[in-house]
Amino acid sequence: MNYSGFTEFAILFLLSWPLWQMLLLSMHAGHTIVVRIGLLAIVSLWIAFAYFAVKTSFDSDLLGPFSPARPILYLVLSAAIAWWFRELLLGKGVSQHLLISFQLVRPIGMVFVLEAAYGNMPGIFAHPAGWGDLLAGSLAAYVLYRFWNKPIPTRWILIVAVVGILDFVSAFFFGFTSSANAVQLFSFDQPNTVVDYPTGLIPLLLVPNALIAHILSLSQLARDRRAG
Repeated sequence: MNYSGFTEFAILFLLSWPLWQMLLLSMHAGHTIVVRIGLLAIVSLWIAFAYFAVKTSFDSDLLGPFSPARPILYLVLSAAIAWWFRELLLGKGVSQHLLISFQLVRPIGMVFVLEAAYGNMPGIFAHPAGWGDLLAGSLAAYVLYRFWNKPIPTRWILIVAVVGILDFVSAFFFGFTSSANAVQLFSFDQPNTVVDYPTGLIPLLLVPNALIAHILSLSQLARDRRAG
């Protein structure tokens, strides 16, 4: 699919965002230099893998019949890794302000709405995904602004996480069921090609990255509550 140049530029501009996120997280968590370098190396490999997977689809052959579900598989895998290693990633503890700030890039999903307007993407996926991302990012910005110099209340941390995760559930549901696969329910006249380059970098890289931030935010909340 020939997506617009703006969409490609916007997504490639954020290609290094997971690396910056891990750097900030590692610095605030108090990781040693060795751990910090190791984590940055892993994220760099993840970025390279996602880029070439979207660009060449080499992973589709490896996954075989599971290839249509590869965005969901990668999302579940990244969530599991974040959960297993949450204590390591959080280190000495990270502020909720930093963790929630990682959601500020979510409005990148509005490129889906742009491509739907150009006729390159089915609206049944583009609008829930794009406007949902804008809502999640705006909510994060509002919470950070409202509680800029004071602790963020538990209910607002939970609201940010719930809204953000529900947005992912909605986007993946409509993305999967509007694509050409065995469970396609919508857009038979225009199957979804969101996993193609460059938009595929959003579900394969940026979405798992944002989900990891939500998991770490909830984990830090649980840690703070245990500490009294």
